[in-house]
Amino acid sequence: MFFQHVFARQSLFLKAVLLATCLLLLLPASAQACGGLFTSTNQTRVSQDTERLLISIGAQKTTLYEQIRYQGDAHDFAWVLPVATVPTVNTASPALFNQLETLTAPRFFEPAAKNCDSVDIMKSLFGGGTYSSGAGAPATSSKVDIYAGGSVGPFTYQVIRSGDAGALTSWLRSHQYVVPANTSDLIQPYVQNHMYFLAMRLRAQGSVANIAPVQVTFPTVMKQVTIPIHLAAADIQQRMRMEVSILASQRFGPQNYQEVHVHPDSIPSTDPDPVQKYGQIADSAIQQAGGYGVVTEYAQPISPYALSSYMSDKPVSNAYLTRFYTSYTPNLMQRDPTFVPRPDLPTVSTTIALKDTSAAPDCTAVYLQNAACLTAFPVIPAIILIAGGIWLWKKRKTKQNKQHT
Repeated sequence: MFFQHVFARQSLFLKAVLLATCLLLLLPASAQACGGLFTSTNQTRVSQDTERLLISIGAQKTTLYEQIRYQGDAHDFAWVLPVATVPTVNTASPALFNQLETLTAPRFFEPAAKNCDSVDIMKSLFGGGTYSSGAGAPATSSKVDIYAGGSVGPFTYQVIRSGDAGALTSWLRSHQYVVPANTSDLIQPYVQNHMYFLAMRLRAQGSVANIAPVQVTFPTVMKQVTIPIHLAAADIQQRMRMEVSILASQRFGPQNYQEVHVHPDSIPSTDPDPVQKYGQIADSAIQQAGGYGVVTEYAQPISPYALSSYMSDKPVSNAYLTRFYTSYTPNLMQRDPTFVPRPDLPTVSTTIALKDTSAAPDCTAVYLQNAACLTAFPVIPAIILIAGGIWLWKKRKTKQNKQHT
């Protein structure tokens, strides 16, 4: 998700807990900003197993699709997003991310079952059998200006801006956003950059069950994608995982992260959960890259209609979809990953063939059968030839005897 702030009440004090990925600030040349997820220590829980973003870069605009994951009280939910321009806000179809997963998720294929076909010479000779081995200057005004607002789906939202972080914090509180005490300090860098803030919360009668993916459209074309993540390290206990999909006119690739790979033969066919094993190997490869590695899980030209029925903006006609996976431990969340156009890089398929670790079958009987057949193969024709020769000789001899008599 781009930048998610969830504020929740706590009876004695409010404690900010940074849990989520940083937000993308969309600029004409790049996407760059940062932030964290706030929640109380005893009420709100947010599902952060994997952050999923889809960034659609069109000819005249850029659209972020974000699948919000939240568990907690509806009145405690709030989503605050620093942005460079005033966006258009809407909800997206939940089916979008299902379709995206269908298109780009790694697929694991077991190798063909081992048999004795490869050593069965007679079968290959006569049976036709074959053997197969089977991702500005700071403003100074303390006034809070509202640039847009309204309701979409289960959400109500406003786009605000001020040169005073304290004034913004007071505004959020007066409009029923329950924010922690140090909110002014946390948003000060964005205020200094003269940014807008998209503030969203559930409607008064809204339900957590009604939370839908969010669509945020900016009237600018992104030339590169930067995802700041360092502020999210404050409360990540073990590892944060993130998937970023970029739909554009060309393939993207990492600029400041090392490209790492999950080798096909690293996952045995006997593994009971190849999906989990794949994640473990990918995380290990990222750690070996110093914690700043990324796996390209999918990179293919796609039909503009593959996702368009789930999106409000029409993808470019020569659409190319690239999906990346990375993960972070708290102590290594210091470098914001940047993705740039890389049309020179190869395509990447979702297919991963599992390593065949099954025991080879006992082919002794096949070997003996082949030996017998190969032994008999020249003998039988020889017997037939000899028998035929004897028969012809006898027939000729009989004919000669008749002529002499």
